[in-house]
Amino acid sequence: MSKPRSLHDRNNSFGWLSIGLHWFATVAIILMWFIGQSIALQSIEQIDARRSLHVTLGLIVWLPLVARIVWRFKAGHPRVNGQTLMTHQLAKAAHYVMLLLLLVMLISGPLMAWVMPERSALSEIAFSFHSFAAKALAVLVVLHILAALKHLMFHEDETVARIFVPRTEDALDDE
Repeated sequence: MSKPRSLHDRNNSFGWLSIGLHWFATVAIILMWFIGQSIALQSIEQIDARRSLHVTLGLIVWLPLVARIVWRFKAGHPRVNGQTLMTHQLAKAAHYVMLLLLLVMLISGPLMAWVMPERSALSEIAFSFHSFAAKALAVLVVLHILAALKHLMFHEDETVARIFVPRTEDALDDE
């Protein structure tokens, strides 16, 4: 009989907490990115409404996204069975860069929205950081998805499966 799946990460398995935070962040980041990108496409009358939607949703997802960043740095990065050390280090570095870019957005967004006067030099700098981080994060997210698809199609490992469901304790004990 198989033992229960863990809330916390193990050496080679994400737990339910990591999986939940990952998918929450995925949905939030993609939604926020599309809304943020659509601001400039709006008519003059609609720009403020779209920006307000972006800011409001940003406020709603801010704390869980910070929790995602803190949790990943605290919990570490489980290694896929059979993965080389170099591949693991590269994947870990890419994930941490994505999290750092997200942190830049989580700091620069509220600074622009609530702290700095609109059209000030500091506001423009914060906007530049926010915009750069959004674009860089979008590129890394696409690369992240492509890497996951590569593992799904061309490798016989658990890279993709482990972000949907934690391994059972029995499967962990067998190794």
